[in-house]
Formats: sequence, structure tokens, C-alpha cells
Amino acid sequence: MELLKLHHDFITRHRKNGTPFIIFQGGRRSGKTVSILQFLYMESLTHPGTRTLIVTDTYARLKESIFQDLIMINRSAGGDGRRMRIHFTGGTRVLFETGSDFAFVYAGRDVRGYASNFHYIFFNECIQYDARTAREALKAAGPGCQVFFDYNPYTRFWVNDLYETADNKLITTYHDNPFLSDFVRRELDRTAAAGKDAAPGTMERYLYEVECRGIDSTLSGLCFPRHKAVPDEEYHASPLMEVLACDWGALHATADPDVICGFRFASDAIYCHEYYYSREGGDAEMAACLGSIPFRRQYLVYDTATEGAGRIRSLFARTGLRFHFSPARKGAGSILTGIRNLQPYELRITASSRHFLEEMENYRFIQKNDTLQPVDDWNHCCDALRYAFDLWSMLPAQRKNGK
Repeated sequence: MELLKLHHDFITRHRKNGTPFIIFQGGRRSGKTVSILQFLYMESLTHPGTRTLIVTDTYARLKESIFQDLIMINRSAGGDGRRMRIHFTGGTRVLFETGSDFAFVYAGRDVRGYASNFHYIFFNECIQYDARTAREALKAAGPGCQVFFDYNPYTRFWVNDLYETADNKLITTYHDNPFLSDFVRRELDRTAAAGKDAAPGTMERYLYEVECRGIDSTLSGLCFPRHKAVPDEEYHASPLMEVLACDWGALHATADPDVICGFRFASDAIYCHEYYYSREGGDAEMAACLGSIPFRRQYLVYDTATEGAGRIRSLFARTGLRFHFSPARKGAGSILTGIRNLQPYELRITASSRHFLEEMENYRFIQKNDTLQPVDDWNHCCDALRYAFDLWSMLPAQRKNGK
């Protein structure tokens, strides 16, 4: 089995010294997770009865990341399926022919049912959950247990404060991973080139520091600093295809507004117009607004939260609108990913879009739960923008050109 030598030497040194906590901080694709799994895999085969607990934030990460890495490691080591078997019944476990096993628990789950006899505990992507999860899981540690922490350094957080000592942390970058594909290496090289000389506080500089250099970084300032007001005529006279998008307020719970915006996408800019923004209106008012928009075979992307599909049915029944309706795609990480995808574009917002322009001046990044997140406010038109861009980016070229 080929090993990531830098990581292997680091683990070996601290294994001999009996260091209880080993911290792997590094940029994207620097080999942190796979190198720890390689070590744990070999320990499970060479030391019968080894017990390992792996903590991760979601089942999706377990299935799509850790399991796939383990399968790759097993194959590279000449495993034929008998060395390592994955069992899903009675809780997910990985069983080895030597009697060793991996157990898994998700962040926030109660782990008190585990016996306190684990030889290793591995906290995967630990910046995704809080220190309480770590304290609970560490109760399952047996005598001499060794603990691994693995994360991308979006900011300095609880692992650094609670478990970091003088030399128990390894910082790695994608340059330290000789097994990286050429495609990913080129992608990260482009990120490095774009951010190396960028101004502090910009998204480009932030991504360079975190993903390419593997160092702690924070991002302050507006999510969309590249925006400006333009005359309404620039939007309405444009021949570019229009995509409409809705973001619903929580009907019976909060004072969040209902929003309907329109967007036209150019190669380097996005034209934005606020059609409707109200905390006090309802379906009748929104139906009237939609009915006033000239129909040109537009797509209308609707928010699926707060009775979203039901509201679309209500609006359709009131108006008989012929838009191409499409539900917004959501999921873990979709907000930050959407913001990153929109960063290269200049947002040209019509002068009459008062609320949209106000959001642009207030929608910014903050530190929350030890991670970098956009503030959960001033984001209603911005959410509609993300929904529309996501749909537009998937349309075939002939649809984008209005054919």
C-alpha cells in the first residue's frame, strides 16, 4: 500500500511518543482523511481486536467520503473483500478478518451506550460540529486511546483551544499529496493564482488561504461586494432570457417577507429586478404581481419551504400562469456554494429594487458555531438569486438563448 509519507511519519512519531491527541489541519485534498484511515486500516489488520470509533457529521459524508476511501484503501492493499466487510444491520460497522472493527456515530448523537474500550477515536471534519460532541465521544476512550482530529481551517476553533499542544498539529496542503489527480491539482492551482495577491477579506484570498495553504482564515465583509444600481430600463429592455424566483416568508411563524424577483444572466453580470417584496401581502397580491409580468416562456423557481408547493398551486389556480415551474434545489452546504458560484459576476440591480439593494448592503459573513456562515438575515432576494442561478446554470444552451 502506498502511503502519504508526510502524514505517516507524523503519525508514527506521535504514536511512539504516546501523544493522546493528533490534529490534522490542512487545505482541500491534502490527504488528511485518507492518511488517517490508512493508518487505522493497517492497525486493524496488524493488531487483532483493535476497536476504532469514527465520528462524522452526517450519514452522507460517511457514505460518500469515508466508506469510499476505505474501499479504495482495501483495494490498494490487495484486499479481496474478506479483510474488510461493511455491515449496515444493527448500526453501521466495518468488520475485519482479525476481529478488529470500526464503529460510527454522528455528531450530536448520544454515545453513552458505547463501552469505554476504544483504542482509537477519529473525529472526521470536526469543524462541522461543536466541542460537546467531542467530550461525549471521548467518554468511549479506553486506556491509552489515541485521538485524531481532521478539518479544513475555516477559522481557529475549539480543537485548537482544547487539544493543541506545542507540536501535535500537522498542517498540510495539496502539494503534500502526491496521489492527487491532475484535474484537481489544476483546479487548486487556479484558486491559488486567483487568491495569492488578492486583497485581505475577499473571497479569493480566503479560499487561497484555507483551501490552498491550509491555514486559519476568516472572511469579513459583504457576501456580494460587486453590485451596483442601474436604471430599470437596462433590465426590462434586455433581450436576455428571464428567470423568475420566489422566496417565501414563513406564513404563520415569522415576519420574513414573500419575495418575487427576476434575473437575466450575461457572461459577466447578472441583472436583477425586485417584482414583489412584502411582509403583509398574500397569495392574491402575489398572483396579481405575477399576472402583470409579460409572459415570455420564463422559468419560475419556487422555494419549497413553508408550504412552497401549496402556494404555487394556489397562485396557479388564481392566475392560470403558464410559467415553467421548478422547485428550488437545496441541501447541506448549498448556501455557501451558491455564494461562491455567484462571486465572479457583477450584480446589476434595478434602481427601483429598494429592498434588494438594501440586502446587498447588509448580507455579510459571520462566525457562527465555529464555522464561517452568511448571516441568517437580509437574504430573501439573495436566496431567490441563488435559486435562479442554480436552475439557469443547468439549462441547455438553446434554452438560455431563448430558443
